[in-house]
Amino acid sequence: MSVAVKGRRQIIVGDQKYIWYVALDDDSPYHFLNIVSDDKCLILSCPLKTETEYVISKGRVFQTKATNGVWNRYLLPFKTPDVITPAFVERLIVWATQITDAVPIYDIGLPV
Repeated sequence: MSVAVKGRRQIIVGDQKYIWYVALDDDSPYHFLNIVSDDKCLILSCPLKTETEYVISKGRVFQTKATNGVWNRYLLPFKTPDVITPAFVERLIVWATQITDAVPIYDIGLPV
């Protein structure tokens, strides 16, 4: 099954296509940046304008390693901008797919 693209933006990073969009979360007062790879291996949600800047990995791969598919939260090593741009989306995708320095939030006890 493919990812719905109506009303959402596409970006190509490397040779992989991703769909991204910002939406209000159903269970919290935050807007989330959502990114899904075409093959659904990488699924990210990044809450915007929160006290602790982090990303939630929901997919099967994160930072070149296979994951268990359970939601895992990682600190972002950079700030999220007030306005989400394709350049920021690309930076987040590159960090989530090619870098290996993610710090799991449960390791340091920060509230999210």
